[in-house]
Amino acid sequence: GSGSDTFTRRPLAAARLKASAGGLWRRLLSPGVEGRSAASDSVLAAGARQVNVLEMDGSEYMVKVLSRFRMVDFPNLLKSWDILSERQLQSVDFTKNTRKDLILQLAALCKKNGVTLTQVADLEIIYNCRYPQKRRWGTYQMFNSNGVEEATLFDFEVFRKKFKKNLKMLIRNIMVNIVEHGDAVWIRIAWGKRHSPPNQQRPSFAVYYPQTPYVFMANLAAQFRMYVSQALVVATEHDMLKELDLRGHCLYSLRDIAFKRFNPALSVHHRKPLQQLNSSQDSAQDERISVEHLREKEEAKRLTTAAFGEGSLPTLEVVHYRLQTAFRDERNTEILSDRNKPFRCVAKFSSPNVLESLRALPELGIADVPISTMFSSIPEKGKNYFKITDKRTAGHNSSAP
Repeated sequence: GSGSDTFTRRPLAAARLKASAGGLWRRLLSPGVEGRSAASDSVLAAGARQVNVLEMDGSEYMVKVLSRFRMVDFPNLLKSWDILSERQLQSVDFTKNTRKDLILQLAALCKKNGVTLTQVADLEIIYNCRYPQKRRWGTYQMFNSNGVEEATLFDFEVFRKKFKKNLKMLIRNIMVNIVEHGDAVWIRIAWGKRHSPPNQQRPSFAVYYPQTPYVFMANLAAQFRMYVSQALVVATEHDMLKELDLRGHCLYSLRDIAFKRFNPALSVHHRKPLQQLNSSQDSAQDERISVEHLREKEEAKRLTTAAFGEGSLPTLEVVHYRLQTAFRDERNTEILSDRNKPFRCVAKFSSPNVLESLRALPELGIADVPISTMFSSIPEKGKNYFKITDKRTAGHNSSAP
């Protein structure tokens, strides 16, 4: 069916699930039903879980959020939340209680204070500020039609009101929380449908850095992307928003790459010329131990340092190359020379820190030097997803071989 049919059909299915699960709950708890089986209990529990997804109050969701915390996180994160008083926090023993008892005690205190779902959503934002690497972030850049980025004073309240107003004009059944944290604005959006409240289990997150054109978003479904884009460009007084080919789990590395904040040794203008690099660095190893191919290893280290710099590198987990090129073989020029369609393949490099891993390869003897600029220039190009095509067919997101 059409996109509109899909959009309206799912809320109806959710409503039927809610009604059937509620009916099952009533039948299993009715006095006429005796000797419920274990299977009935499991069905009951499953139905209750489905209903809770649709109808979740602040206390229920707060337990889910608190269960993500590490024991050492509770005091600082709850203090930042500023819902529990200092006296209430002092009444909680964060060292002797078990994790389960601690969560139940905190939930009871929050319920006593009348905690709301909106306040719990703020707590989830605080948790994500502490652990942004738990999510996978995409990088977006906003533009003006005249190509000029104008410097304006940022007013948080004005931005918050404009963003909420414009987003709710486009889609009504949502819950939006906006919090200032450090030099960034954190946005959490729970999306609802026509016949169901906002789903707190799968919110989207956006991190906007004021007075810059950059915003980073996580868990944003394609169907909602245009709504958030429209609200952002209106609230920040831009004209358009474009997704960049820069994605990963380390939010602050993505930010540093986008802002060009990475180590100056990585910049072309700050790299040391090869002749200035000291290839005879002192070694701390025992002089009685001889190293085979020492000169080759020193040369590999010298060239690698010239390419990547000496400082720490941004953390990226993946570098992705999509190749779409013609077949080339200098020795056999006639092989597949009549093939019109290009060859297509994907080369993916992954590691907890793929740039550091690539820098280590030549010194380990796994890769030849000098290492290709396709790897060493990743931070400068500001992306880790590439499309490589022939020059005659290269597009805007292409790197010619």
